[in-house]
Amino acid sequence: MTHPTKYDLADVLAWLEANDHRVSRPFSARDFYSNATPPGKLFKLAILDTETTGVQPTTDRIIELGIVIVEYCPETGQAYRVLQTFDGLEYPGMPIPPESTRIHGITDAMVSGKKIDDATVDLLMSDVSLVIAHNAKFDRGFVESRWPLFKQKSWACSYAQVPWKSEGLGSASLEFLAYRFGFHFSGHRASNDCHALLEVLQSDLPDSGDRVMKILLERARIPEIKVWALNAPFDHKDRLKERGYRWDGERKTWNGSVPQTELASEIDALRQHVYANRPFKLELEKIDATIRFSNRRGATEIVSY
Repeated sequence: MTHPTKYDLADVLAWLEANDHRVSRPFSARDFYSNATPPGKLFKLAILDTETTGVQPTTDRIIELGIVIVEYCPETGQAYRVLQTFDGLEYPGMPIPPESTRIHGITDAMVSGKKIDDATVDLLMSDVSLVIAHNAKFDRGFVESRWPLFKQKSWACSYAQVPWKSEGLGSASLEFLAYRFGFHFSGHRASNDCHALLEVLQSDLPDSGDRVMKILLERARIPEIKVWALNAPFDHKDRLKERGYRWDGERKTWNGSVPQTELASEIDALRQHVYANRPFKLELEKIDATIRFSNRRGATEIVSY
C-alpha cells in the first residue's frame, strides 16, 4: 500500500503563489501589527462600522455598532497595537426589514432588549484623533444622529479616498479588497468588518507599493474646496459636467470639489471655458476632515473675479 506524500503547508502555499496561483487565507483578527519602535508619537484612531435597518439616517436606525481602536503612526500609516474592540447591538424601536436582515443577518430576536451604552462609546472615542469607515458618508450620518460626539471628530473614507482603480483594482468593496490582499472573512457584522478593514489598510497597494493607510491619511489631510458656480450660463452646462460638476436642484447651482492646492487652476478653467472671460462670482466652501462626509456645510465665502 502506498502512503500519500506529506507536504509542509507553508511550502505548498509558497509554491502555489510562485506559480501564479492566488491563495486566500481565512482571516483572523490581530492584536498588534508591529512591535518595532515607532519613529514618533503614536495616536489613536477608530475603525468604525454600522449595521442599520435601512439607508436613511433620518428614518432608519442603527442596530449594531462596531469599533476597533488602534494606535498608529500618522507619518507612515503603520498600525501598532489594537487596543480595544467593541461590538454592540441595539433595538431600533421598529421591526428590522427582511431585506436588511438578508444583508447582515441580524434579526429582531437578536436585538430585543438590547441598547448600546452611551458612556462606553464616549469613553472609547474620548482621545481618538481620526475615524475611518469604508463608506463614511453612510456611517457618519447614522452615528452623528445617535451620538453627537462624532461631529467633533475628523473622518476618512477608505472606500472613496484611496485610488483603488488607478492601482489596478476593479472594485472597492471590502470583500473584494480582502480577496485581492490574500484573505477572506465573514462580512456584514460590524466589528468583524472593522478588523478586516484594518488588515486591508495595513496592506501594500499593488502598483505603487505604498501602504494603504499611508495614502488614506495623506488624502484625508488635504482640504477640499467645494466650488459653487454662481449664475453659470445654462448653455455651458456640458462643460461643467465634463469637469465633474453636479447640479444642486435645491440651490439651482452647479457645484464641484477640488483639492485646495488646485483651486487657482480650477478658477482659471471656469473663467475661460464657462464664464467666457466675463466677470463672475464663485461661492467657495472649505471642506476638511471634520466636515467631509457629513451633511453639514463648511465655512463659505463669495468671491468676485
